Amino acid sequence: MLRQVVQSCNSNKIGRVATRQFSVSSMTLAGRQMGSRRKAEKKYDVDFMPTFNFDDQTTIGHNLFDNIREVRQYLRKTEYELPKLSAFAKPFEPPKSNEILKFKTHTYLGEGHPLERKVVLSVKVADLELNETALHKFLLLSGPRYNVNTEELVMSCERFPHRKQNKKFLVDTLHTLIKEAKDTKDTFADIPLDLPKPKQRLEFPKEWIRSPNATTTNTAADVSSETTAQVPEELSLDGSTKHDVEEKTIQ
Repeated sequence: MLRQVVQSCNSNKIGRVATRQFSVSSMTLAGRQMGSRRKAEKKYDVDFMPTFNFDDQTTIGHNLFDNIREVRQYLRKTEYELPKLSAFAKPFEPPKSNEILKFKTHTYLGEGHPLERKVVLSVKVADLELNETALHKFLLLSGPRYNVNTEELVMSCERFPHRKQNKKFLVDTLHTLIKEAKDTKDTFADIPLDLPKPKQRLEFPKEWIRSPNATTTNTAADVSSETTAQVPEELSLDGSTKHDVEEKTIQ
């Protein structure tokens, strides 16, 4: 609270001094002094929601209907829009002899994935047409990226945010390797090439293969042995032996 002094002056006399008190508090404090204000009613407050009379679907029911609508939307696209894509179909053309590079990428439908930017390059080293000296240096520079089993150079890149950037980086790296391999200033001839041994493929021994004639003869022998083994059992059912059967037939 502050006090304001008011003086009333005449021409020759000083009048009385009047004081007036006033407040400098904010409206917020004034509102608190007046009492708490009533909060506005919330739209979805439980206290103000109408009573449910079971005349509508529940939340789970509406979610189920939304799923059905989404499925029907994709079914309509499959029925009416997918056949239109046949106009953009192109016949398959096999790669030409000069197209030796193979690129492998991943695509996730309906969602993004950090693996989509990764690109894998593979090329047959024999298709690069390098001489013996350049091939030796090229394999030394390639290191573990050279696959001995498939005789391919495999490189991958995912350092850049876009797929085309990673593809361009791999192509430039391959050109740099070929350029350095063909450089005759230093051929690395004094460095031995230590490549891992390729995996040996297990092949079925040819001498173990059974001929079809041997199979038929063996099955026939097995059948004859089974019949001869069953004869004594059949004769022993009536308690008679082979000699008894011969005597009966003579009589």
